[in-house]
Parts: sequence; structure tokens; C-alpha cells
Amino acid sequence: MKKLLIMASLFWPQKKSGGPPVSVMNVVQSIKGRFDIYIISKNHELDDDRPLPNIQNGWNKFDFGKAYYVPKGYHTFSNIMSLIEEVKPDVIYQNSFFSMDDLLPVLIYKKKHSNVKVIVAPRGEFYPERIEKGKIKKNLYCKLFQYSGLLKEIYFQGTGREECIQEMRLLGIQDRYILNIQNISTIMNCCYEKLEKKPNELKLVYIARIHPTKNVLKAIKWLRKLSGKIKYDIYGSIEDKEYWKECLAEIEKLPTNVTVKYCGVLEHDEVPATIAAYHAYYMPTTGENFGHSIVEAMLIGKPVVISDQTPWKDVNGNGGYVIALHDEGGFIHALNSLMCMEADEYDSMCNQIKIYITQKLNVNEIVSQYIEAFNKIEA
Repeated sequence: MKKLLIMASLFWPQKKSGGPPVSVMNVVQSIKGRFDIYIISKNHELDDDRPLPNIQNGWNKFDFGKAYYVPKGYHTFSNIMSLIEEVKPDVIYQNSFFSMDDLLPVLIYKKKHSNVKVIVAPRGEFYPERIEKGKIKKNLYCKLFQYSGLLKEIYFQGTGREECIQEMRLLGIQDRYILNIQNISTIMNCCYEKLEKKPNELKLVYIARIHPTKNVLKAIKWLRKLSGKIKYDIYGSIEDKEYWKECLAEIEKLPTNVTVKYCGVLEHDEVPATIAAYHAYYMPTTGENFGHSIVEAMLIGKPVVISDQTPWKDVNGNGGYVIALHDEGGFIHALNSLMCMEADEYDSMCNQIKIYITQKLNVNEIVSQYIEAFNKIEA
């Protein structure tokens, strides 16, 4: 059985960092038993010194294999290199391109052990709007690795053709080293009580990090233009406190018919039931390579109002609304349409979107693609 080492600074039970921990856990749960799986992660949340609950520093045993949790301050080049040497992997699955404290040891190890296959999953880091934040530094970083020779024979995963093209363009990666493999979604096996839909009322939900890339500030601003009874509940870790202050200032300006409330951070197993209590999922994100909460909303059968910066651009007419990122009028029109909707039309939308995403996600095929990617060791 091949040894698969997954480098994932963001991993379960971390819950403040959005989709990446979910993405990695869904992969390992789907392929467990087929590989000897090891994970190297951090024993703390983003920007938090406290250790994760019920996790020991060092190796922890799970049903899928073993995970090593590095305590705060010990995630150094030498320590990570020593851990990789200890595992002696056949394949390394590196999550994030811009996490140098993981990436550099992995690439140096590959240089010393040419028979090891390395796959880098940038997790949407190359989306245009995300590259724009700190563009000069990120471009220099990309050029540094591109011309260092360390990216030679390194594979890159994109979760859609657009992300694959961005990786090839920014890093000069040849097409043969690009793997177009979607994230694995969390399958919904529960049924939830049907939520009544009345005209002129709308319950909206947002579940993601509070960060400029998620665009929640504009999402709040655009609610000013709606006349019905609007409720918008926001869940997720406050990653950018200054940005959240701007959001709070906008909330104060909202008319009395609009209620926006911050509801804290959810455990991942609480997400489906939470989404089920709302009419629609609303997030004009600046870029998602997958968008786990968006997908979970669709799997439950909830319409989504999202930007065109996700892989789900064809959801228009299939139970959802996709609007150009900066099209304020488009978002307001979509929200008004949902708000005014009668129960029958709304129920039809819910059915449509569930059919759409179920057909779109062939989980067995995606799992097979991961297994093939990890199994195939290049000569």
C-alpha cells in the first residue's frame, strides 16, 4: 500500500478557516483503506495560540490513518522536513501554494527524492480577485519558485478548467502536469422540514469566513434596496476584524425592514441543518475554487445567490442566480425576485437546484480520479 502524506496546515477539527479542512477531510474519508495515509497539520486555529480540543501534539490515530499536529511555534522548516523524512512518503499532497512553511520542505524533499510524486492543491489561491490582494508580492513569490527549478515535475490540481488555466499562466506549468479534479462534496443523507415561503419575506444565510474575499460587506450594503421583510444571518469566524467593523457600520445604516445578525461559528456537522432553516444562500464571493457551503446549500435544495467567480456559473435557470461580481443591480434584482416569490414557484426552484447539483457532482467518479492521481507514480 502506497504511503500518502497530506500537508494540510488547515485540517479538522479546525473550523475557523472555511472550506480547506472540509476538502481534505472529505478526500481522506473517501480514499481511506486504499492508502497508508499520514497528515501533517497545526494544533491551533488561524491566529489563535490555544491548542485544538481533544487533539494531542504529535501523532494522533484516526480511522483513516495518522495525523501529526504541530504545536504553535514549532512549524519550522527543519521540523517539517524531519517529519517528512520520518514518513518516507510515495506521494505528497500539498494543500496551498502560498504556505511556504509547508511548500518549501515538500519541494526540497522532492528534489532529494525524485521518485516521489508531489501534487499541489492551491485551493483557489490563483483566482484573479485573490491574486489582486498583495499582487506584487504574490507575483514575485510565483516567479521565485518558477525560476528556481523546484516546480519541475510537480503536479498542480485545479478544481475546474478556469483554475487550471490560471495555474498554467501564473506558474508556467505544462498542461501534462495539471490535474483537473473537483473537490469532494459532503453527501447529504438527511431530510429537513420544509420551510414555508411567503411573498415579501426572505430569510438569507451566509456561512464563511468574515474576510474581504467573501464580499460580505457588499452583500450587506445591497440589502438596503430591498423593501420586503429581510433576514440575513451571518455565520463564520471573524478573520479580518477591521473589515468586520466596516460591516457593522453598514448594518447600522440598514432600514428597519432588514435585519442582519452575526451568529458565531458553526461546527461543520451543524451546517446542513442551519442552512435548511433559511430560504436561500447569499454570498457574492470574489472567488471560490469550490465553495463547500454553496454546494451544501444546493444539495439541501436551497436556491443560491452567488457571483460568477465560482465553478457553478451555469446554475442560472437551474434553481439559482449567478451574477457578475460587481453587478449591484443584478444582485438586487435576484434578491427581489426571491423575496416576491410565491410558495409554488419557490418550491420548484428548490427541486431544480437539487437536481442540478446532484447531476453535476458524480462523487464516485471524482473519488476515482483522486485514487488514480495518488496511485500513479511517474517514472
